Amino acid sequence: MGFWSAYFFVKLALFAGGYIDFHAWLNLAFATFTALPPRNKRQRFAKNLVAVPVGLVLFYHDSWLPPVTRVLSQLQNLAAFTVPYLIELAGRFINWQVLVGLVVVLAAYSLAQRKLRLSTFVFIAIIVIMIFPRGVPSFQPNAALAAASAQLGAPMPPVDARNMRPEALDALLTQFYAKEQQRQVRLAAVALDEAPYDIVLLHVCSLSWDDLQAVKPGAAALLERFDIVLSHFNSAASYSGPAAIRLLRGNCGQSTHKQLYAPPAAECLILDGFQRAGFEPQWVMNHDGHFGDFFGDVRERGGVAQNLEDLAGARVAQHAFDDSPIYDDYSVLSRWLAQRQSSPAARAALYYNTISLHDGNRVVGAKDSSFDARLAQFTKDVGRFLDDLAKSGRHTIVVFIPEHGAAVHGDRRQISGLREIPTQGITQVPVGIALVNARLAANQAQQRIEAPLSYLGVNELLSRFVADNPFAKSELSLSAYTQNLPQTEAIAENDGTIMMQVGEQHMMRTPDGAWSSWDSR
Repeated sequence: MGFWSAYFFVKLALFAGGYIDFHAWLNLAFATFTALPPRNKRQRFAKNLVAVPVGLVLFYHDSWLPPVTRVLSQLQNLAAFTVPYLIELAGRFINWQVLVGLVVVLAAYSLAQRKLRLSTFVFIAIIVIMIFPRGVPSFQPNAALAAASAQLGAPMPPVDARNMRPEALDALLTQFYAKEQQRQVRLAAVALDEAPYDIVLLHVCSLSWDDLQAVKPGAAALLERFDIVLSHFNSAASYSGPAAIRLLRGNCGQSTHKQLYAPPAAECLILDGFQRAGFEPQWVMNHDGHFGDFFGDVRERGGVAQNLEDLAGARVAQHAFDDSPIYDDYSVLSRWLAQRQSSPAARAALYYNTISLHDGNRVVGAKDSSFDARLAQFTKDVGRFLDDLAKSGRHTIVVFIPEHGAAVHGDRRQISGLREIPTQGITQVPVGIALVNARLAANQAQQRIEAPLSYLGVNELLSRFVADNPFAKSELSLSAYTQNLPQTEAIAENDGTIMMQVGEQHMMRTPDGAWSSWDSR
């Protein structure tokens, strides 16, 4: 096997650390090929001529990087990245701790190869992985034990999802989507003689609970401005387009990623629902939406038929990773509020999308374009907008809802900023709802809802507000609206990759249909 045993030792070390996957059968076949002894120099050259590209392809296949087909489908978007941003991304792949560890492994290999036949250890390691592909099995209750526990009235012992067969996990996923297809929220028409109000959906790119933990203390102060906070909201997506479609179709239960790109059902569209209930739909963004055809996702797949508000006169605050302009949030929102003040519509429902926190943005005229700095400015902008709403006297329900996280932390499988795998660190986002200028009860504290919710839960809450106008009450109690909201299991999906929580375990299904435990590393 020669130096190819070093190749396998490096991969096995990375696999043991959880930095890559390891497809045992493919690696066994490749190890067998590299172990074939060449008879002469010509055969050695020919073998290495084949082995080098195959080894590189297999290494990529074992990594957690997106499938090659996925990368090829995104080439047009990747080509739009600026050179400085591409260099920055490349630098994030360098993990000095891992590099030092690999140097130690190679040094030990260099010493050991003088006395040991290391290819034998490679084959032993591969066979062990084949026998225990998910690690050493942990205890899992069998059917007889579960039945006996049930008869005795004792709680059933927890089932470890890591020991479940792939077919059982697939069945759980199928059951989830079948149940979600039956769920729907319907909005009643507002009473015309009641106090009119607006609904503002602030759809924020790149902010999760995990991101808030990664930045400076006090970064979550913005959430203190909201009357209701959802602590366990699942965005179900890790990219902007799918997240926008899911929000804008949020009157129906969670669909598969593939179904997002089918024609939308009218009963699922939230802006259509608001319009039928008596609100004038409006659409504003602080960017042009051309990257990744976000504009098309909102217009065609999100069913937003209204014209996008013109940003002429708004201040350019940042430039995106593709060098397109990003407008100042307060500048855009304050212009909308000024126009709203002069509008004859009694009620309006605004969909506002902002990408001010997206990875790779550069602040105009500033040296610090870090996520911390941009989040601080964003918090200030949203706070000023809420203040302006309060001063205007307008009754407004403001829903602050991120699309997904920024992956500021990163992890062993994904560098900072990469969101191909929709982990809970990316999809668990902070959602806040403010009832601006409502007459809240004197003892009304912020309501924090700990139940697992998603878009259906938010829209059910909004439907309750529509059915029972909170601004028409002399003293508002929020608990009357927030009880027993429809819960949604924590399942998130990207193009081909699914994360599903089963009990306390987080299971991942890769594009090839294989399941593995995210928590076992």
